[in-house]
Amino acid sequence: MPKIPDYLEKEQVDEMLHAAETCSTRDYLLLRFMWRTGVRVSEVISVTPKDIEFKNGVVNIRKAKGGRQRRVPLDPDTLKMLSDYVLALNIPDDQPIFPIQRNRVFNIVKKYGNMVAAKIHPHTLRHSFAIHLVRSGTDLRRVQLMLGHTSLSITQVYLQFNDNDLREAYEKVTF
Repeated sequence: MPKIPDYLEKEQVDEMLHAAETCSTRDYLLLRFMWRTGVRVSEVISVTPKDIEFKNGVVNIRKAKGGRQRRVPLDPDTLKMLSDYVLALNIPDDQPIFPIQRNRVFNIVKKYGNMVAAKIHPHTLRHSFAIHLVRSGTDLRRVQLMLGHTSLSITQVYLQFNDNDLREAYEKVTF
């Protein structure tokens, strides 16, 4: 099995989001969206208001890797923030919510990662999302669907755990 990818602990992501929240609404929403959905850079910069089913709490990822599509749930708070943001900026339904270039997303992630002493890239948020799902008890098939992986074997990398994960699981066992 390949080595587990780089990822952030939830507390690190929270710190990074807090840093972004105090600087830029757009950056904060971009990072929060990536953390809460596990989308790739190309996917986040393609999402339009019509891709978000606000009432159902689902984002339709239409321009996913390999031309595939998938649906990813999104929490009510983030949906509300996105709705307010779209309305405030009067973003047309067919225009990207985050109309920026890929390299700008990399710079944003790097900037706020540096603020919390983490050398990261956008895919780190995707890995962090997946690790968080697995640690929270989400079965691997559902993680696969949310990430849009074609094969369960690709998603299996997230089944590797660090020593603290193993210790926590061990301590829950009654002998």
